[in-house]
Amino acid sequence: MKTIHVLLCACTSLGMLAQATQSQDQTSPIAEPQHLSRETASPELGNSSLIRIPSGRLAIIADGNSPDPDDIGATAVTIGLLHASGANDRLVHLSHSCDLKPTTRIPVADELRRQQVMARVCHEGINHFGPFKNLVACFNCRTERDATVTNLRDAINRSSKADPLWIIEAGEPDIIGFALQAANPSKRQFTHVVSHHAANDNAGDFFSWQQILDFGVVEHQIGDQNVGLQSKMQPWHWAKTHSDPRIQWIWNQLAYAEQDGVVKFQTGKFDCSDAGMLYWWITGASNGGNNQASPSDIKAMLSRVQPHDL
Repeated sequence: MKTIHVLLCACTSLGMLAQATQSQDQTSPIAEPQHLSRETASPELGNSSLIRIPSGRLAIIADGNSPDPDDIGATAVTIGLLHASGANDRLVHLSHSCDLKPTTRIPVADELRRQQVMARVCHEGINHFGPFKNLVACFNCRTERDATVTNLRDAINRSSKADPLWIIEAGEPDIIGFALQAANPSKRQFTHVVSHHAANDNAGDFFSWQQILDFGVVEHQIGDQNVGLQSKMQPWHWAKTHSDPRIQWIWNQLAYAEQDGVVKFQTGKFDCSDAGMLYWWITGASNGGNNQASPSDIKAMLSRVQPHDL
């Protein structure tokens, strides 16, 4: 298997996150990035044989503004999983709405609404499960493309063999392509791109998947996560009634996506399939990570969130 780790998830800038209808033209600072190369378990959450996070940092690029609304719930689950696994400090890039040329299959008004919803989800998720001290900002790829690419490029340029960058590809690959194109060629070999579906890989408007690979990244194709993580709603009922309001919040985002209405195939389903890439990374990545996660696996991980974190 090739060795590129890319974790993509859609997220907008924090400057518009307080209200879903606020302006999206500026990024909001979070913190100055810090160098991290080795896993350390969160003392609050304790150690677990289930958690085997590899060395390196994490970038998540999602869409959410494409016809399928799944990234709304998946991004909420992803942020919760980062906290539950003690991996907040690994996250150095978060962006959303990475469908840079939205298809006519999503009306213009709905595409704009999705950008705002993704901004809200990112903002609320960071507030619920933070702090994320190495996250400088959350970017809207549609309205802040240059800033998004620059931030991801800089994360790539800080990479080394001991401290690689893992990119979760939770949407179209174009932002990744632009960042790799602008990055120091000698650093691209330390960039891992994680994918689970050709629907993302082959949806680029500016870069084909082969062009992404030709940059020399390490590719990880972990298999279609829809198989286990696009499920009926019932396996998530525990979250709806959970005593922790942050877990209830995750349920609410999954429910919003189910009721979104732009596409019909998500009706009656909760889909956090893109979060399966993060679960694979948390549980070992290319060293035996679980690429067959189910809602019960996600529940077990999220159940590590402790009430005293409130």
